[in-house]
Amino acid sequence: MKKLSQLFAWIIPAFLFISLALSPASAFFAQSGESLVLPKDKKIDEAAFLAGSSLTINPDINGDLFCAGADIIINGNVKGDIICAGQSIKINGNVDGNVRAAAQNIEIAGVVSKNISVVAQGLSFGAKSNVKGDVFFGVQNVNIGGIMGRDLAGAGESINITGSLLRNATITGTNITVSDTAKVGGNIDYYLEKTATASIDKKNVKGVITRHDIETPSKPEMKKDMAKFSGVAMISKTIYGIISFAVLGLVLVYFDRKNTEKRIAQIAQKPLVSGLIGFAVLITAPIAFFIIMITLIGMPLAMVALFVYIVAMITASLYPSAILGKLFFEKVFKKMNTNLFLQMLLGVTLLGLISIIPIIGWIVAFAAFCMGIGAYLVSLSPEKK
Repeated sequence: MKKLSQLFAWIIPAFLFISLALSPASAFFAQSGESLVLPKDKKIDEAAFLAGSSLTINPDINGDLFCAGADIIINGNVKGDIICAGQSIKINGNVDGNVRAAAQNIEIAGVVSKNISVVAQGLSFGAKSNVKGDVFFGVQNVNIGGIMGRDLAGAGESINITGSLLRNATITGTNITVSDTAKVGGNIDYYLEKTATASIDKKNVKGVITRHDIETPSKPEMKKDMAKFSGVAMISKTIYGIISFAVLGLVLVYFDRKNTEKRIAQIAQKPLVSGLIGFAVLITAPIAFFIIMITLIGMPLAMVALFVYIVAMITASLYPSAILGKLFFEKVFKKMNTNLFLQMLLGVTLLGLISIIPIIGWIVAFAAFCMGIGAYLVSLSPEKK
């Protein structure tokens, strides 16, 4: 129990820092089930974490809603944000915050006071829907009814606007239609292939309608552009990764210095053993989770184990990074007494740069990852007295 207390003492703040999605609520409500139906009279005055194959949420939620499932229906009103993923999501209630969702099909039928950001195969806004913020989407087929209070921006294959858009639209698609019932108060900028056509009646648009033709480059030009884009993307990804892991490393040292030093020492003393343990865990973990899940009491235990495993994977490379930073200070700068914060910062930067080297860098990064996972899991075992 003491081990778990120490573990969660730093896991929780670190996880909150990484996700950047949780509200500053002091408590939360969590529930899961195969077919979960929450009654209307259920009182939820905090952030809610809900999961189920079939999920029906009838009560009002005075906080943020985080949900995951196959079929999700939200009938109650939500005072905070909605962050959900599923196969089918339908929002009938009113939302005071933002909606961020990913699903095969998403339907909005209520009032959303802030922005909507969705990725889906199908997206539909009902006739009574009212979105007071901006709408961002990446959808194959979208039907926009109701009232959109601000700007609309997104891309899809088929985009059909039947409701009222009070401001501007910037859209990309292969089949764009602004129906006779639609009203657009601002401008429409739309992007199409040269051979494609759009059905937009000017009398329904108060602003300027501007078409942008999309030209498909030739194969030599495409290869050149892709090579240039790949290089920029690689540099951006590396810089972002280094900064993110450096900040996470500082959080790790600050909240859990004792265990961090313990794991670093484990790697320094037994790097091969730590690496082999980590590699074995990577191979056997999926099988172990499946076995635990099918047992009678396996679901709660599997969720805890999965959470610990995810945290181990997120933080694994940080421990060998600190060792790398320490060695660099000692061998290059001849500084023998540097603090752990500086070692972590330098080590993360060096490992991030090494990892972009083809083959060799990948091998080094994978080895460091395995050693980190092994040391992390070894540190959770009871200490010998």
